[in-house]
Amino acid sequence: MTASPSSLPGLPARQVLPAVAGIYISQTLITALTTQALPSLLREAGASLQLIGLTALLWVPWGVRFLWAPAVERWRLPAGRRERRSRRLILAGQWLIAAILFVTGSVALSGHLLLASSAGWIVAALLAAALVAATTDVASDGFTVEQLSRQQHGWGNVAQIGGSYLGAMLGAGGFLLVAARVGLPWALIAASLAILLLSVPMGLLQEPSRHHVQQDRQHRPGLLHALRRPEIRSGLLLMLLASVGVRLTLGMFGPFLLDRGLSLEQLGWFFSSVFIAAGLSGTLLGGLLVRAVPGWRAVWLAVGIKACALAALAVAAPAAPLMLLMALIVLVFAALGFVWVALYSALMGLASPLQSGVDFTLFQSADALLAVAGGVAGGWLAQHLGYPVCFAFAAASALLAVLAV
Repeated sequence: MTASPSSLPGLPARQVLPAVAGIYISQTLITALTTQALPSLLREAGASLQLIGLTALLWVPWGVRFLWAPAVERWRLPAGRRERRSRRLILAGQWLIAAILFVTGSVALSGHLLLASSAGWIVAALLAAALVAATTDVASDGFTVEQLSRQQHGWGNVAQIGGSYLGAMLGAGGFLLVAARVGLPWALIAASLAILLLSVPMGLLQEPSRHHVQQDRQHRPGLLHALRRPEIRSGLLLMLLASVGVRLTLGMFGPFLLDRGLSLEQLGWFFSSVFIAAGLSGTLLGGLLVRAVPGWRAVWLAVGIKACALAALAVAAPAAPLMLLMALIVLVFAALGFVWVALYSALMGLASPLQSGVDFTLFQSADALLAVAGGVAGGWLAQHLGYPVCFAFAAASALLAVLAV
């Protein structure tokens, strides 16, 4: 990404990184709740794998947010004015998400919402929360790209991806543990309070104004500007190839372990301890990798490690002991931390400083649409052909990505 007056960082990294981590923990809490905790809760209630795969449709807001990202970006960076409104938009979104979860949990606590009989209403509430989170994420992406220099992008992505793993710990393992102990209503209320707490670092910031607006005044953020740039088009293709393997399998790991004999509470501990520790370790190693081997070479190496981990899981899935399967899934998630830091560091460098929120949102929207298609396809493959075939398809796609990158 070339420097420009409007994109020069105005805040020190020691202030930006905690705020970025807090926001991405919150956003991933919502996605983990819908893509990992909810499928596991439905499986325990007796739902089919094909139905569970349809919960991937909750990724739709993240996939189509590029449609309104230009409007959000124009409001965030008003033409001809120096002010930025990222902080205001992010905090409003955080508070609205917390309110949705709190109200849903409170209604469920009164006995009017039960997962067995009112799953549709609960899913609708989670869909609304996902819609708000997806919209405010446009501002989050723009804020991160603008406030960190190119040299800090690697550590910015460590904060993003590391925050995402902590969000997964809260939204998947933590949510399952609370739901197993005290019920779904209290789990929703606890999630709402956690989101409010995670908003504090962003609330303590004072977002700096843009340095100059002459060039910005002539530019209107939009999708066509992004898609006309060849680096955006090539980045989209490489991102999709690098991500397709995990999107086929992400929603199936929980049901797979439950079907192999793990209890819901044990699964919650697994998601919130070893699983997350592996992901965070992979994320930190990914940050070091990006500094040592910058650019797409780091992505190539990371995707190769992921392909090997998925291939080993596909081979072991039919008959391996449960502990070995859990160890291989831990290895897969460590590899994913590696991949995401390397991949998003490379993609961040492609975003235009004139519309960083739109460009980066386009990458993430494509990944979210892939998550919808991959989740549905993964559920179908696991239901009709078995888990090993699903994992084998994921490994093959990762190998294809290695050859392409």
